[in-house]
Amino acid sequence: MTARAVGESVPRLDIEAKVQGRRRFPQDMSMPGMLHAVVVWAGYPHAGIRRIDPSTALVVPGVVAVLTHEDVPVNEYGINIYDQPVLASDKVRWLGDRVAVVVAESLRAAERARDLVKVDYEELPVVDNPLDGMKPDAPLVHEDRRSNLLKHIYVRRGNVEEGFAAADVIVEGSYHTPFVEHAYLQPEAGLAYIDDEGRVTVICAAQWPHDDLRQIAHALALPVERVREIVPAVGGAFGGREDISVQILVALAAWRLRRPVKMVWSREESIRGHGKRHPFYMRHRWGATKDGRLTAVEIEAVLDAGAYASTSVPVLENAVSFLAGPYAVPHARIDGYAVYTNNAVTMAMRGFGATQPPVGYELQMDRLAEALDIDPVEIRMRNLLEPGSIAVTGNRMPAVTSARETLRAAALAAGWREEPQGWRRSGPPSSIPPRKSRPGACSSSI
Repeated sequence: MTARAVGESVPRLDIEAKVQGRRRFPQDMSMPGMLHAVVVWAGYPHAGIRRIDPSTALVVPGVVAVLTHEDVPVNEYGINIYDQPVLASDKVRWLGDRVAVVVAESLRAAERARDLVKVDYEELPVVDNPLDGMKPDAPLVHEDRRSNLLKHIYVRRGNVEEGFAAADVIVEGSYHTPFVEHAYLQPEAGLAYIDDEGRVTVICAAQWPHDDLRQIAHALALPVERVREIVPAVGGAFGGREDISVQILVALAAWRLRRPVKMVWSREESIRGHGKRHPFYMRHRWGATKDGRLTAVEIEAVLDAGAYASTSVPVLENAVSFLAGPYAVPHARIDGYAVYTNNAVTMAMRGFGATQPPVGYELQMDRLAEALDIDPVEIRMRNLLEPGSIAVTGNRMPAVTSARETLRAAALAAGWREEPQGWRRSGPPSSIPPRKSRPGACSSSI
């Protein structure tokens, strides 16, 4: 008999070991002769580094080394662009920059010595949001670039001026979504050592270990086949483990010292040191006829890339494709910008550029519905993409396009009814118990 999985309850292969506590995560790993490493974090979100003095830290009993940028063969890495230093040299660009790594025989010695590493900073003006970062006189986050603009992607369809001229109503709105923390249960942790074949080997939680190898090998100036990564149990990721965190740091320490080196970040360090979901700043201008048909949209979205590129460009590419929503729009002018700031690096998080745009386009549809006195479900039904429709990006929708069926099912479950004259709200749904509200309670889309 052929085994079936769809529609069946199938036990996960590792579930027994996890519930019994036998499954080992990176922070559970240890080796004989293992050293402990901690990070010296940036003291400011934007500052020049005049001098790093590890001398006092080096005399702490048990301290083996304090690694700085001078110990890194090729001091750069990045999942898409090599724009991030392994250890900061002349400048820090956000509070998550790593300035040095203290390695000691015990964690207590490493933590004690970390506080004794002296860094002489020169504070620089901070770019704390991408709108200010786009201004011509904004301080440069990366001094080798002409501006803080990382990428501009645009969509042009039809003639927007003609579309707005044909509109009976035009609504405008500005929307902002915040940073979002991945908050996975297992903080970043890794153990690196030199294996029996002389390879730099890293045990860590990761989503793209093959790409980690590329970045580690590049930073250590090694052939990629001389680097190995082992990924045991992963305590959550959600996109947050696509980028390098501790991998290069422990690899560097093990490679330099020829001993196993372990690093485990605290929850505070995890929140400080890894990227977040992108904040979006969106400006919308939409036009429609009296019967609720869209005539034109004009949209500008500015993404806060933070201090380094990470996956901001792919996220922007996705976002620009989704900014007008699942609606048929004959005329569109859409611009998306990713901008460097001195904020936290921003990166992949579930949805990858698709979760922020609905805050703008759905609120625009609600505003049009209110302005035209049309039911919000009905106005959406009149504009949804369907099989054969042409999206703003120029692609023809396939036969499996099912936005209309999806909205219909959701509307019926939420208490709407479909009448000959269109959709209308008929009261609370009978099949879903209404939520009990409490004073001061609120909800959010993001």
